[in-house]
Amino acid sequence: MKVSNAKRSPPPPVRKTVPEKNSSIKLRAIRSIFRLVGEVRELGADAAQWRPHLVKELRRLLGAEVVTSSEVHLRRQRDGTVTLLDAGWGSDGSDMIWAIRTEQRPAQPETFLLSLGQLAEATAADHSDAGIPVKPLQPLYAGRSFILSQYPLADIWAVDQLGIHRAADRDPFTPSEHRLVRLFHVELGRLWKRDILRQARDPESKLPPRLKQTLDALVAGHSEKEIAAKLTLSHHTIHNYVKALHHRFEVFSRGELLARVSQQRQHGDFTPKMSIPPQA
Repeated sequence: MKVSNAKRSPPPPVRKTVPEKNSSIKLRAIRSIFRLVGEVRELGADAAQWRPHLVKELRRLLGAEVVTSSEVHLRRQRDGTVTLLDAGWGSDGSDMIWAIRTEQRPAQPETFLLSLGQLAEATAADHSDAGIPVKPLQPLYAGRSFILSQYPLADIWAVDQLGIHRAADRDPFTPSEHRLVRLFHVELGRLWKRDILRQARDPESKLPPRLKQTLDALVAGHSEKEIAAKLTLSHHTIHNYVKALHHRFEVFSRGELLARVSQQRQHGDFTPKMSIPPQA
């Protein structure tokens, strides 16, 4: 057998697996993010306070040019069309804060990186503006100069979106910054889950307007007769409202009612509220 005198090529070098640069999150960054979650929680009773604070602080922490934070609600109308409501706030490099308020009827919800579920036919037929089960196509889109995190709010059929933009001539976002943004959004989402559970237990949430007015007047120290005059309603009607409040709060007297309401209101409300009231 003829043996070739040609030199054999050297074997390819063995590549060592090197961890991706900046893939770990620094402890200082994690502390800053959790501090921001706490600040959002304290401002949470008013979306016009906590969202502007969120976008401004995230832009500073991440060295971004633009940060937006908004919620997307999808609702089906009686004619079968879908309305997309987008509400939130944004911040740019000049420290300008602006509100996001849009309403449109998208032909393809996929344009917004969302996936729609199906409503029961009876629900769609009997209710206008009925919420639609919606979820993100994927939770995180992470690139060199753009990060989009989406958190599903399944209990209210909405999605919270967090968008962070950096100029193309700036250093790209690192994998650790991608992870940091997602960590922040998930921790924020935990507050909404707690809030939804709290609302389910709180008899004062979603009170009809007249019951709410009657309750506030009782807390202010007015009698049923004074409340009737103030609301231009009959004493009999106000008395029925008070009985309905007793039933709602599971109490048997005005004193018990006031004590229960006072205790709940003193406890405080430290959860981030939506810009658009959730559907019942």
